[in-house]
Amino acid sequence: MIFSTLEYFIFFFIYFCFYKLLNPKYSIYLIILGSLFFYGWWNPILIWVPAVLCSIAYIGAYWINSSNENNKNLKIGITVIALLLPLLIFKYIDFFYNDMFAELFSLTKKDLQLVLPLGISFITFTMISYVVDVYRKDFPLEKSYLQLIGYTLFFPQLIAGPILRPAQLIPQLIRSSIKKNPVLGLGLFIFTIGLVKKVIFADGISPYVNIVFNDPLGHGIVEYWIAIFGFALQIYCDFSGYTDMAIGSAMMLGVRLPLNFNRPYAAISLRDFWLRWHITLSRWLRDYLYIPLGGNRTSKPQHVMNIFITMVLGGLWHGSNWTFLIWGALHGFGIAINHSIHYFPTSSNLVKKVPTFFWRLLTIAFVIFAWIFFRANSLSDAFIIIDGSISSDFIHKSLIENIFPLSLLLVFAITHFFDSQARIRLAFKKTKKTFLYMIILILWIIVIASATGSSQEFIYFDF
Repeated sequence: MIFSTLEYFIFFFIYFCFYKLLNPKYSIYLIILGSLFFYGWWNPILIWVPAVLCSIAYIGAYWINSSNENNKNLKIGITVIALLLPLLIFKYIDFFYNDMFAELFSLTKKDLQLVLPLGISFITFTMISYVVDVYRKDFPLEKSYLQLIGYTLFFPQLIAGPILRPAQLIPQLIRSSIKKNPVLGLGLFIFTIGLVKKVIFADGISPYVNIVFNDPLGHGIVEYWIAIFGFALQIYCDFSGYTDMAIGSAMMLGVRLPLNFNRPYAAISLRDFWLRWHITLSRWLRDYLYIPLGGNRTSKPQHVMNIFITMVLGGLWHGSNWTFLIWGALHGFGIAINHSIHYFPTSSNLVKKVPTFFWRLLTIAFVIFAWIFFRANSLSDAFIIIDGSISSDFIHKSLIENIFPLSLLLVFAITHFFDSQARIRLAFKKTKKTFLYMIILILWIIVIASATGSSQEFIYFDF
């Protein structure tokens, strides 16, 4: 069930009615049953996935908490491996066997045709957050299995995040069940903005991106550049649009989800970009991978290596393909350079003297270049597109034929710098509500008029 479809609107309306009418003590049952229905809408057979992962985390946390300090390291390791095992099997076994072992040992390649459970990466990371936080004593052991599975399943963030720590959601689920204090107007406003990003921008630019990336040979230079810039627009509007709709849905149910995007294309360095892009994943990688590796509390060469390893694994988390590994490696290399520059006073001072505009332009150019590998179906396709963007013929009529995607890119470039939760909340607070609801109504009319049958699946559902 996709946020931008009629099915979801009907589901949410019915869920909200039950939320308002049910006795608060039954709210956790509503969360569990409603979220299982939401998750099972795609494939009912796979609703065991979040239940099994939650059960592993619940039992593992009890097991860890009941042991003495000497055994805890071993038990947390076993529990985390058990949580990662389904992800490794469903998402990576084909890649490791066919692209690594089969190549190294001249084995026959096989396609196991395993169906990737929806949102398994996000659910796995959420459960690892819980058991590690209990292990570190950052969060108390959750004795109620129902509360833990409610935290796991809460449908606005179930499929593609934000990735939540237990302290960010479990207390809210308990509190919102008692108080039932939703923020309807602001939640609807944020949801509508996300809907516009998804349907108008992401879905609108999608055909122009797909035609090049799915068949990269034989296009004009304009088509290549529209596809390259278009994917930068598409992935942001698709994923941040999903996040806005998740935040808005949760807000209308009395729950606040954390910020996940903050104008990432306005970043002045790659370090800054990752403080703005998929913020909850960046923090997860920092707290549960980068810091355990040693973080910056090591020698300078080891610090650089820790950054690189973190970003390569972060890239591989996105998908079992060499393209994602290269994408992660590019960002790891770039962030390592960012840090290395500031190791030395001379280079650090020199960087500060260069106008911010230059660093912003350099950063966005690097990010867009790296997106080519992220979107390409293979490394060979990525290099064909890079070559085509430089050496293809310029076809004059392409500008006229592509006026719609060019207009989307222009509007996006102008509005992106204003796209922040702080500005949205301020606009909601300062604008007269009658006028604001008229704007929301107009935006919904535009979305309905622009929708081409059914909304496309969110890109991050595949991860």
